[in-house]
Amino acid sequence: MRKFELFMCRLGNGVTVCNSAVQEHGDYKMIAHIAECGKIKWYIDPQAVPADALERIERTAAEEREAWEKHLSCIGEARAYGYLLDNVPHADFMHVVRDMKEVSRTEQIEYLKSAYIKAAW
Repeated sequence: MRKFELFMCRLGNGVTVCNSAVQEHGDYKMIAHIAECGKIKWYIDPQAVPADALERIERTAAEEREAWEKHLSCIGEARAYGYLLDNVPHADFMHVVRDMKEVSRTEQIEYLKSAYIKAAW
């Protein structure tokens, strides 16, 4: 990608990453999306992104992940558990409530966090 001008914004479900130097379908070209848990979904090959922009995207993803982890730790174990159960795929929900009864709540939450991240986009 020759022309590149990094543009990031929040549209309510994470961070949208665009190249504002290129228009596509009447809008900036989508480069990636960063989920609230910090997972990056690329819409182009990341090797096509200039090094400084790539570093900024990865730093933003790390900051999102840190903020998400902090939020979960601040809302308390019971609310974090409920939030994660509500937002993981059904199979992971069932695995926790059916198969992980003997496992500590902390371990269940760790499992749910990894399932949430895996399922993000």
